[in-house]
Amino acid sequence: MRTTVLISAALGAVIVSACAGSATVGDRMFDHFSRAGQIQTALIMGDLDGARRPGSWLAEHESFEDLGSEARPWVEMIRSSAREVEEAPSIEEAADATGRLASACAGCHTASNDGPRFRSAGDAPPANTRGAHMVGHLWAMDRMWEGLIGASDETWRAGARAIADIEPESGFPGGGTAAVLARTVHDQAQEAERAEAQDRPAAYAEMMKTCASCHTLLGAGGA
Repeated sequence: MRTTVLISAALGAVIVSACAGSATVGDRMFDHFSRAGQIQTALIMGDLDGARRPGSWLAEHESFEDLGSEARPWVEMIRSSAREVEEAPSIEEAADATGRLASACAGCHTASNDGPRFRSAGDAPPANTRGAHMVGHLWAMDRMWEGLIGASDETWRAGARAIADIEPESGFPGGGTAAVLARTVHDQAQEAERAEAQDRPAAYAEMMKTCASCHTLLGAGGA
């Protein structure tokens, strides 16, 4: 359902990314962040075609030019990963490439000491109904994404903890495939909270795959 996609986009819009430096560079960085976020949101919703378009933009756009010699190897990794997203034959392969994309973004931000700063998103919303449960998951996945992109231990762990603290039964009581997937992402979040920085891109990719499987099952994708 498009409503769910809009909720995710709105949650992401609450966090305004700002990079130091000139306005021109800041605008370009925000463009990159926005396109990467579109990939992340699309894959979480199980929308592979929706991820391919911003993947193509990141792979080809000239806004990466002249970012400095220290950024060059990271830019090539970003473009390569984005191309993998564009050409991926499955959600699973696109998710793996997106994890590598986020890792490359973080590497560039760390190397340049000029990464994004995210405003606090406050506390995770309560998850006492299925709809609220899903919004809570989306909120937390956005925080984990920011933790990846911004190389922030605190933000990553806050997002992972938010999912780990949501009992799957609060939104998916009983059995069934959706309940199993809710338990799976809960367990993945517990592991992700403990993950070292180098293991987080792969951990996030696995969580995206689980989210996509559940959204596809429930018909909650971008159709």
